[in-house]
Amino acid sequence: MAATDLTARRVTLARAGAALLACLAGWASLPAFAQAEAYPSRPIRLVVPFEAGGTSDTTARMVAQQLDQALGVRVLVDNRAGANGAIGAAAVAKAAGDGYTLLHTTPAFVINPHVSKTAGYDVFKDFVPITNVGLGTGYIVVIAPQIPARTLREFIDWGRASRKGVAFSSPGIGNALHLATEMFVARTGMQTVHVPFKGTAPALNAVASSEVDLMILPPTIAHPMVQAGKVRAIGFTGAERSPDFPQVPTMKEGGLDNFVIVGTWLGWFAPAGTPAAVVDRLAQEIRKIVAQPDVRAAFAKAGFAVDGRPPAEFAQFVRSESQRFGELLKTVKIE
Repeated sequence: MAATDLTARRVTLARAGAALLACLAGWASLPAFAQAEAYPSRPIRLVVPFEAGGTSDTTARMVAQQLDQALGVRVLVDNRAGANGAIGAAAVAKAAGDGYTLLHTTPAFVINPHVSKTAGYDVFKDFVPITNVGLGTGYIVVIAPQIPARTLREFIDWGRASRKGVAFSSPGIGNALHLATEMFVARTGMQTVHVPFKGTAPALNAVASSEVDLMILPPTIAHPMVQAGKVRAIGFTGAERSPDFPQVPTMKEGGLDNFVIVGTWLGWFAPAGTPAAVVDRLAQEIRKIVAQPDVRAAFAKAGFAVDGRPPAEFAQFVRSESQRFGELLKTVKIE
């Protein structure tokens, strides 16, 4: 073989070897790339730690339905009610941090560990905040229909004069509705008895049947009962009147100054260890969903302003909420 032919053959083989090495290097990087791109590759379970049909459940389903389309996989809502949301939260805390089990919850999430040492989870060690989908605009104050009071001031006067005190209901001990009512009665000086129920619906039914006298709850849940005349709405805790109850005065208008409670929030969390890329992807998709006009309108009807803040900002919010509720629980002496 001529020297020139041998040299050309060596150059060709060298080039082929370099190409092969480059190809192998590319293949070596494929698993990590493919893994990042593969999420999600199977259905996602969204745990709602409250009963089906409530505000937290309906808002979760609104977002989940849209997230189906955005991610290309089913997002299945799993209601795990009980213990003021602690049962569902504890189940998610034990799940794998792979982005396939998520939690949609309320302030009960940060309240429970303050109330019970056996809540079953640690807000900051067991979870990664994703985003907050909605912020409440206020609560409605309703009373039993047989009470001889038509306004907030008349009810306060009636409650103060009552020898047996005022009985109020809530969906459990230590949740946001319970705390809002405790704040209300503390401001008014009424003697009260708390009657907890397993859920918002039975707690409201207790007011309608005059088993208890008072309840504070989200406007959207109270609306059918108020419209039917089964309970009487006397005040709204938001800064402005509720669109659902334009005829109901704010607490300030009703004679109770400096009493504004904007209500609950609706946060999404993932188990600890969930990759940051997955958390960011979920947060970005959810932010797009809640920005849609039809979703905004649906949330407004449910008594919420849409949010969608990024994970880092939501994490700061959760920490401040935990501190705020912890201090409030000490003030109203709930343990």
